[in-house]
Amino acid sequence: MKKLTRFFAVVAALLLSTTTLSAQEQELPKSLEIPSAIGDNMVLQQNSTVNIWGYAKPKAKVTVTCSWIGKGTSAKADAEGLWVVPVAVPKASFDPQTITIKCGKDIRTLSNILFGEVWLCSGQSNMEWPVKKTLDMKGELSGQMNTAIRLLCTGRISAETPQRDIPAQEGKNTKWAVCNPTDLAEFSAVGYGFGKELQEALNVPIGLVDASYGGTFVEGWTKKEVIDADPKIAKDCTKIKHKKWAGKESHLYNANIYPIRHNTFAGVIWYQGCANVASSPRGYAHSLEVMINSWREEFRNPELPFYIVQLVPHTYAGIKGAQLRESQEKVAKKLDHCEIVGTMDQLDIPGDIHPRYKKDIAHRLAQCALGEHYGKEVGTFRSPSYNSIVVEGNAIRIKLNHVPTSLTHKGEFINGFQLGVTDPANEKRLQFFVAEAILDGKDIIVYSEKVKVPKAVRYCFNEDVGNVFSAEGLPLLPFRSDKSNASLSARPHIDEPSDIAITVEAKKGYYTMSEFKQGAHMWPNLKQKLSDVYPKEFEGFKMLTANSLKKHKTAGGKVTAQGKGRIYCLARNTADIRKYHDKHGWKLIIATETRAVKPDGNKIGAQYIAYRDVEAGETVNLPRVNDHYSLFVLAKDIKLVEVE
Repeated sequence: MKKLTRFFAVVAALLLSTTTLSAQEQELPKSLEIPSAIGDNMVLQQNSTVNIWGYAKPKAKVTVTCSWIGKGTSAKADAEGLWVVPVAVPKASFDPQTITIKCGKDIRTLSNILFGEVWLCSGQSNMEWPVKKTLDMKGELSGQMNTAIRLLCTGRISAETPQRDIPAQEGKNTKWAVCNPTDLAEFSAVGYGFGKELQEALNVPIGLVDASYGGTFVEGWTKKEVIDADPKIAKDCTKIKHKKWAGKESHLYNANIYPIRHNTFAGVIWYQGCANVASSPRGYAHSLEVMINSWREEFRNPELPFYIVQLVPHTYAGIKGAQLRESQEKVAKKLDHCEIVGTMDQLDIPGDIHPRYKKDIAHRLAQCALGEHYGKEVGTFRSPSYNSIVVEGNAIRIKLNHVPTSLTHKGEFINGFQLGVTDPANEKRLQFFVAEAILDGKDIIVYSEKVKVPKAVRYCFNEDVGNVFSAEGLPLLPFRSDKSNASLSARPHIDEPSDIAITVEAKKGYYTMSEFKQGAHMWPNLKQKLSDVYPKEFEGFKMLTANSLKKHKTAGGKVTAQGKGRIYCLARNTADIRKYHDKHGWKLIIATETRAVKPDGNKIGAQYIAYRDVEAGETVNLPRVNDHYSLFVLAKDIKLVEVE
């Protein structure tokens, strides 16, 4: 059973005061100010007491009159000018309401207000990812707008000190809006997809607040006083080396959360963590837990639902990405009303940190909310997850949670499993080997010819892409049965490389022929060589390399396959291949990370092998990219035909 955190009292002591504005060095208000979070077109949380709030001259009297109540309620602005008027909100309604706010001779009327469910959508770039860039949702922009959905976007902003209002930004709407093509285009795709499904399932108005910013750390979203009171988080802040965010903890909170702190929310959906992989993936569990509980105090609801989207496999080094995913799941298991959404199957381009399809992720979040918070019959909404293991001879049987009926897999090979044995070079560590798996009802049996006495099992505890699901269609969450952070997972499974020969027609003098093996020159004009980090399955393949030239567009070339199979190239990063994925059919193999080594022994960068399926005699154009690290050709045998 999940536990309520024990440090609520400490956090509460820090958050009870509503006068923290004294430290923000802003001028005291001289007249009535209504923040963007309170405005025309907003949705108020149904069946609750919400705050209508703003700022006025200190000690000034403010009266709030709601159309559904009639009688006005007054409050006096405090020494900082803040005033708060609690208002009872009845059950959901599509009937527009008004609120009149009076302070002396200054009278403001807010109109077109609905009652319904209000959710906060926060995180970094994957939550920020807008509808207009989402392959399976951008069609919404040309369809019928759902006016029962209201949108508020804080606008991708940060601030050194807490702000009274969401900072204004040129060209961006930071006020409540009835769902329309212009504002929806820039709104969080995950947030909108989630809200749309809630609206259709609950048949109530939905208010969505998008407070997200790409590339940001969890510490940036946490209140400064909370960080200062927690030595663990304060220490992790010193590990942030990002040139934009180092030393700027709380800056996202100041501009995005503080200005909406008096609003009432039904819950939070959270899609963040990529940035923290580089700083403290293991410490993330504590930092996220503290942030969640500080927000629950901030929004006056110790049981505020909080649903976390797990990170997709990317190109993170070693097991750091896996540790971050593990931290996300730890928080979801520990805290009440907290769920984890699996995304192992959401990569259309392997290794792409930004899945371009968001509809399934939004759907899984909505299922969590409908099932866990609203008590609707939606079937299973939790992914299968690790429970325990039983060693059975030279195999391990895995027991799982949340498998209502049975398991299934996609593809011929059940991918992602590894067995660990005691490392002969260091008995304190484990050595892992890629293993095979059998689905046995609700269990999984894992074995390997290389392992006689298994000690542990891991599933996708690296950047491998798993393919095991519950029969209900939810992906198995990555896990490890061991606790060794010094033990690295093995390189993921790689399909046997295609050994067809190719002919490459390219610009004369551009490419240099070499062999793919340790010590080979990666770039003929540089001293870097192929390190010991490369896929041995491709060892001995021929390789066409080119000089490293900054701001230089690669020459490309025509590749003709001499048989049916796959042709390969070495790509510098996922962005290179993303451009050619849809139109030309190239796909990355993330398990083939390849690194160069400098003369001083330091390994640099990473390249990945991409492939394209071809028929015998088929000719394709090699992708061209603006990258001085070039794009190399790789094949079992290559005939180079140079042309002027």
